[in-house]
Amino acid sequence: MCPHSDNRAVSALFRVFGGAGKPCVAETCRHGAARGMHVAELCFLALWVPLTALVAIGEWLCQRWGTAGGVLLALPLTFITLSLLPLALGGRGPASQWRLWLGVCTLWAVFRIHADGPVAIIAWSWLIIFTLNAAAVVLLGCGKCAIADSSAWRLSFFITLHAAALASGWRWGWPWAISCGALIALCYCLAVLRPSCQWLGPLRCRTGDGNILITIDDGPDPRDTPLLLDMLDEHQVKAVFFMIGEKVAAHPELAREVLRRGHELGNHTMTHPQASFWCAGPSRTRREIGDCQQVIEQVTGVKPRWFRAPVGHRNLFTHPVAGELGLEVMAWSRRGFDAVETDASRALTRILSKLSPGDIVLLHEATPIATEMLEGVLRTPGIRFSGSPGPD
Repeated sequence: MCPHSDNRAVSALFRVFGGAGKPCVAETCRHGAARGMHVAELCFLALWVPLTALVAIGEWLCQRWGTAGGVLLALPLTFITLSLLPLALGGRGPASQWRLWLGVCTLWAVFRIHADGPVAIIAWSWLIIFTLNAAAVVLLGCGKCAIADSSAWRLSFFITLHAAALASGWRWGWPWAISCGALIALCYCLAVLRPSCQWLGPLRCRTGDGNILITIDDGPDPRDTPLLLDMLDEHQVKAVFFMIGEKVAAHPELAREVLRRGHELGNHTMTHPQASFWCAGPSRTRREIGDCQQVIEQVTGVKPRWFRAPVGHRNLFTHPVAGELGLEVMAWSRRGFDAVETDASRALTRILSKLSPGDIVLLHEATPIATEMLEGVLRTPGIRFSGSPGPD
């Protein structure tokens, strides 16, 4: 099943690169073929198409009426154009409308790539978008539903972005190359360092049944794991334990005991490289995830179905590797920073103050406050706990 088949994008570009979309309540009556647009696609079109029209019309007016006349008339004429052009272009649905807009903007770009300043930047952006969309069509046609399915495609895409940054430096000067490179770096950092960011692929951040799911990272631990299991048994609550492969190999009986008591095991990498996993290459990513998967399966006979990156910092290749191994990636929606916090009450306040139905709670073992954290969550009145993430 294509991981992005439900992302609701109408264009190939955003079906491939747009990530998973969330269903909109207002669109519940449109869950047939004509579904609403993916939010990333909608935001992009709402920004870039009007900006393109403004730049194109502003340039044309400035050439004929001078700078003052162009600046004064550009905005109202752009508004009129954006109101009338969709009627002229037509289109039977969002997909055909997108293709028409892409065609019009690309055609304009072909004639304006040799211009200067913002006009050339907008023009080149549309040629890049056209190229990416063409590549997306090929991917979809070959059955490659998302760039998330292939480490090679992701690496190629990343290299292409940097090549485009260098090309901008060659065309307009090195300040442009440095600025584009900084923008790429910023986007990459936001994508990999924000645990809930879905730019690089879909994440499970909430449960599907409205209950609270407890997840416990960094085990098994000889001191904490038995105590946490007893506490969970006392409250008749099930949890997902994300385990480190090296620790599973060192304490196999604890991993088997977690399963025996009805809990689920998750993959949390082989060595937990929390400082460097975010920038790991495809080989190291595959080694960390694959070795942990193998160890857990050998020790317990059960193959985990969930993966969580160390500190939630995924890299460019996490989703492709996880997908190859049959794993889905899970993040969380509430955490107390108990892995670094020494005051359990403060960490619990961060979790419980805004806890809501469907939250996935992140806890840790092998910390000085592990038992206090779990006990505090379990003893919170009015909470319904879930033993698994449940359906989407």
